[in-house]
Amino acid sequence: MERKIKTTIFLSLLVACGAETRMINESCYGGFKNAKKEVLKNDISSPYQLAIDYDTNTLFFSYTREDSEKSTFESAYINLKTNEFNIIKGIKGGFANAIDQENHIVYLGGENGIYKFDYKTNLAKHIDGTSGKIWQMFFKKYLYYTTYPEEEVYIFKNGQSYKVPQLSHTRGMLIAIDNADNIYFSNSSGLFICADISNITNIGDYNINGFTSDVNGNLFFSTPNGIYAIDSNNKSVKQLVLIDDIYGVAVEHNGNIIYASEDSIVRLEPTKTQR
Repeated sequence: MERKIKTTIFLSLLVACGAETRMINESCYGGFKNAKKEVLKNDISSPYQLAIDYDTNTLFFSYTREDSEKSTFESAYINLKTNEFNIIKGIKGGFANAIDQENHIVYLGGENGIYKFDYKTNLAKHIDGTSGKIWQMFFKKYLYYTTYPEEEVYIFKNGQSYKVPQLSHTRGMLIAIDNADNIYFSNSSGLFICADISNITNIGDYNINGFTSDVNGNLFFSTPNGIYAIDSNNKSVKQLVLIDDIYGVAVEHNGNIIYASEDSIVRLEPTKTQR
């Protein structure tokens, strides 16, 4: 019953804007107005929490598996060169994903803590000393993560978890860190930037369902009907493309956008003249 309730809350959060169609809106911005659309994986329910391991060109994500009695969350990945799809074993309620690109470590979040993924065995191994239901993760020097339903923000370093002190008095559902170590986070009130504990600023009333960064550390986020870039220099947001029914986003090393919809994972590749 608890799993069904959590699944229902998860889906309601993602589709809060109630989008029906799946088309690239012609009023989009940036170089993706006439982008080529390639479906990488279809017939997959509610893919979420996209993260790319640039070293292996592998996209990690979670999805919802339905059976006759209950819904469960699974961790999975796609090889972006071959489109090979695999489910990750050994994790309980796999839901969140983050990559330490420098040290080539794939972190996975489940309903009982944090795991590391082993490519050789295709297994996730639980990290001792971690617990709680992990909602989202983001790696920048250290591993940051949020918990559900508390909406608390933690940092995991040197084998220990600590609450992020700057956010100890506010809720955080999703979190990202830019190259200047500014903390961006979102909750039901919108998108915020935190420079220190006394300097938290709202920069938009966005219904965010996914944060990501590109190979250079630039930040992006998705809402149920659009994909946006964050300009860390002036703390502003730029709309890249309007697409209905988005559940999450990632950016490939060459700048292509990958997004998740209700039942598929799609690549957007701008034309050469738009790059």
